[in-house]
Amino acid sequence: MKRFSSLLVPAALAILLAACSTSEDYLPPAYTCGCGTLELDGESMEVLGAEFVYLPGEDSLFTRRYFVTADARTNGELQEHAVSLTLDVPNVQSGAIFYPADGVFTQVDETNFNVAFDTTQTYRITNGVASVMAAPLTGGEETVNLDFLIRREQDGELVGFERTLKGEFTVVVN
Repeated sequence: MKRFSSLLVPAALAILLAACSTSEDYLPPAYTCGCGTLELDGESMEVLGAEFVYLPGEDSLFTRRYFVTADARTNGELQEHAVSLTLDVPNVQSGAIFYPADGVFTQVDETNFNVAFDTTQTYRITNGVASVMAAPLTGGEETVNLDFLIRREQDGELVGFERTLKGEFTVVVN
């Protein structure tokens, strides 16, 4: 019995020491796709991700809904600050698409956790054009250039002044 209790003390001590070890705080890896840049009111932002889905319909092979996110963080901002764009293109083979267009969904969101209130603002495209260099039917890179005027939307109404959103991004079509 005495031998058992003498083994118990070192085992308990080893467990306590292992439980008290410290490690570095987890930091998620920074992700950038290297697939473009956006410019909001003259401030350049690196695109973090650009993806697309096909829209259902007759010519779904040539339709796209793009999802683009760019890092809008400026010097001194510690929290996340990003701009997200959702852009429907009814036919990538038409080259230039003018916005706003009936039945075509577009939305720009600016999320900024560095402000105390109103962390997400939604914008609508009031005027502009997107030019698509469509990928070949066999697949490859597809590039979208955009030049938009956007205005904040609040409770379904456009408010505030127009802002500019320009840039280019690339997606890979398989």
